[in-house]
Amino acid sequence: MGQWMAPTPRRVRQLLSWFATAAVWCSVLTAAVVVGVHSAFRVIEPASAVALGSIGAAGAGLLMWRAAGRIAPGRRVTYQLLAAGIQTIAATLAAACWLPGGSATVVAGIGLSAATVIWSLALLRLPDNGWDPQAVQRRLVDGAFVGLCFLFAAWLLLARPLFQQFRGHLADGDLAIVIPAMMGIVMLGVGFTTTFRIQRWRRRHALAYMAVFAVHLTGMATFAAWQWDRPDVRILWWSFAWVATCAAILGVTYLARTQKPAPVDKPNYPGVHYTVMGGAAGLAAAAVLYNGANTGPLPLDAALLALAAAGTLAARLVLTYFDVRRVTGEAAARQRKLSAIVGVASDTVLVLDPDLTVTWHPEDSAWRPATDSGSCVGARFLELVHMDDRRAAEEDLRTLLDGISHTRQVSLNIRVRDSARRWRHTETVVTDLRGKPQVRGLVARMEDVGARRSLETELARMAYTDPLTGLANRRALLQSLEDGVSAAEHETALLLLDLDGFKNVNDTRGHDFGDELLVEVSRRIKELLRPTDVGARLGGDEFAILLRASWSEAVATAKALVARLGEPYDFHDESTVFTTGSVGIATAAEGFGDPEILLRNADLALRAAKQAGKNRHATYDADFDRKVRRKNELTQELRGAIRRDELRLVFQPVFSTADRSIVGAEALMRWHHPRLGHVSPGEFIPAATESGLTQDLAVWTVNRAAEQLATWAAAGIKAWISVNVSVKELHTHLFATEVNTALIAAGVPARRLVLEVTEHDFSHQMNTLVAQLSALRGAGVRIALDDFGSGYSSLGQLERLPVDIIKIDRDLIAKDDGGVGPLAAVTVALGRILGMEVIAEGVETDTQLNAMIAAEAPLVQGYLLAKPMEPDDLTRWLADDPKAQRPALPAQSAPAAVVEPEAAPDGGAASGDTPNDVPKSEKS
Repeated sequence: MGQWMAPTPRRVRQLLSWFATAAVWCSVLTAAVVVGVHSAFRVIEPASAVALGSIGAAGAGLLMWRAAGRIAPGRRVTYQLLAAGIQTIAATLAAACWLPGGSATVVAGIGLSAATVIWSLALLRLPDNGWDPQAVQRRLVDGAFVGLCFLFAAWLLLARPLFQQFRGHLADGDLAIVIPAMMGIVMLGVGFTTTFRIQRWRRRHALAYMAVFAVHLTGMATFAAWQWDRPDVRILWWSFAWVATCAAILGVTYLARTQKPAPVDKPNYPGVHYTVMGGAAGLAAAAVLYNGANTGPLPLDAALLALAAAGTLAARLVLTYFDVRRVTGEAAARQRKLSAIVGVASDTVLVLDPDLTVTWHPEDSAWRPATDSGSCVGARFLELVHMDDRRAAEEDLRTLLDGISHTRQVSLNIRVRDSARRWRHTETVVTDLRGKPQVRGLVARMEDVGARRSLETELARMAYTDPLTGLANRRALLQSLEDGVSAAEHETALLLLDLDGFKNVNDTRGHDFGDELLVEVSRRIKELLRPTDVGARLGGDEFAILLRASWSEAVATAKALVARLGEPYDFHDESTVFTTGSVGIATAAEGFGDPEILLRNADLALRAAKQAGKNRHATYDADFDRKVRRKNELTQELRGAIRRDELRLVFQPVFSTADRSIVGAEALMRWHHPRLGHVSPGEFIPAATESGLTQDLAVWTVNRAAEQLATWAAAGIKAWISVNVSVKELHTHLFATEVNTALIAAGVPARRLVLEVTEHDFSHQMNTLVAQLSALRGAGVRIALDDFGSGYSSLGQLERLPVDIIKIDRDLIAKDDGGVGPLAAVTVALGRILGMEVIAEGVETDTQLNAMIAAEAPLVQGYLLAKPMEPDDLTRWLADDPKAQRPALPAQSAPAAVVEPEAAPDGGAASGDTPNDVPKSEKS
């Protein structure tokens, strides 16, 4: 509690502002009550008009204080001071309404003077975001001088004669009006001169000081009209004008809240500023002469004003004296600092006259140019330059002197003799400053770059050379491509070489042995290079050769290179290594003269050689390029396909031959891209496999299948759905969790979901796959062995696999002529013996279907029976077929009638599917 009540500066300011506001409103409300008690009904007396004006002004001041609280902290104080000035004048005039006559006059004079001081402080602070003592002093002295000169002339020539005419002499009550009015004129001079002195916010400052002067003028006029017994209506109008000007300055505050920062400072006009001061002084002198010629000696009050103006001028001279001392001291400190910096730097500076004679040189520089005689200043600049560099330097300097150089600056790479008679390599920048009064010559900044030149030479060698093999590196190759492709694009070819199986060498023999192999490979590459060729190592075991040759010569070189790399490698430890290389060839004509495209084409050719079996060469093929681009594009677009809701599932029914019913369906993924259109699964499934997206696609498919099963369960449909999964999903423990989560969320039995695993997958990590499938099978999910008969599973492996269903591969069932494969019936019988359900997939002809029925295959699937169809179409078919409502996988019975092709609805086929489509290409 004590810490919360501790007096912080902010809390003190808040308390003071609350006390001041309370005092103002107490005075204003007291004036309203007192004036209201003494005023007659429906009669406006002078005091009533003043009281009403005080209430309006106090309200405007309070609103202005509140509005200033939302201005940036740096400028907030200025507008709070303006609001404080308004509330001060409102409080004092309100107090004059209820205080006795003599006290009222004194309080009003003090309040009006205090408000003027507060406003002057605000105007002095307005250009800055804080108090800058030196800037405030200059503005105050200059403004006070101008204001006092104006006041002196106005008082001597206008105001004083009017007072003598209408008032006779100045009474005590008149001083309460005259003194604040004089201070207001001085305040006007402060605002006027500050506007010319500042470099930004000029309009804002001019608007602010005009509004402040208007508030001061109308407030003074209201009080003067009241004190000098002007008509009541005039007092009332001045009171309304007072409130209106207070509202105007409130508007200035609101404008300051929304005003954007000034983009740049405006130019300063010292001539205008001093002209204003000189004009004010001239006006005061003219007033003295006029008064002397027409009236006589200066009266005492006017003389005092003249002395005050002279005092401000003396103060300005004193400030100028201290400014000169300060600037001189800062200049000396900067000179000492510059000398210290120059003394430890590798630069030196010379100043030359238009005849190129050295006129100045810093004494504390790290090194000094010198002629044969050892002098520097007074010598010709070209005498300091090496003879071999002198002519070029003279031409460049002549260009600068003749004004031909638009930048007024030239750079010279010259050797300059130093005082130790050594030649230094320098980078000299000569700037033409003949137009600068402080210089009137040329300034030559000379930097010793000898050490840097040596380092640059060594770095250049390292930057363009492979440190292991001594061949060029990638940067050097690209530079050679830039230099040579455009010059002879039809005689330039690029060969990219990659070693086959180099990683195995590193893994089995170590990286040191691998480095020795790379060195030997680079030696064999160098043997095949001609003087015009460039050999480079791009990184790892990847090399490149830039040939100045035709396409046929490049192919011949590639053949020789493949043959040479295939020879055995003998090493110092009497060991022998056998490795081969693949080479990709691209010519500049195929790269359209662009080195980056040429490099990319060669890389594509290398990839083609790798895919074709390695240990060979391949040339760039535009069709292969298009396929790679298409695959990369599909991979990129596929990453957001699920989020963009571009994927969907279609279902191909599985029929029971026993009762002609649909017992299940295989979920097949389809992708429709807004720009690419319908993308075949044969395209995007391999792309998803290589990019590692199959996990996300499999989880998405399982979730959609579970949702479809839930929809069917709600409609009383007992069919199951099978989903194709790959070995990558089965090797992760998270996939089983995702499957169980999807089934639980959908609320369907686990045996309604069948996971199809291709027979090829069981050749990889057999034990792990068996364990994962056993866990899924234990949870109730059934497992189907897809494409049985196309892989390498032995009968022994088939017996230990946790499989519920065998899907006979289409190649075992169908022949090219539409007939039936001889092993189809044997495979059906094998599944029956092992106690597994058998699905004959790929049935496309009546002959194949009758053969499967004759072989007592319980389940069949194929384009003859039904194409893949949309979920809604299959749901309507299942709902219209009473046999489809029976439990899935019924008991074996006598063969049923053949399901004719027309039994499948025409609208159920997926867009773009044909009877000749291979089912494997549709699986996800």
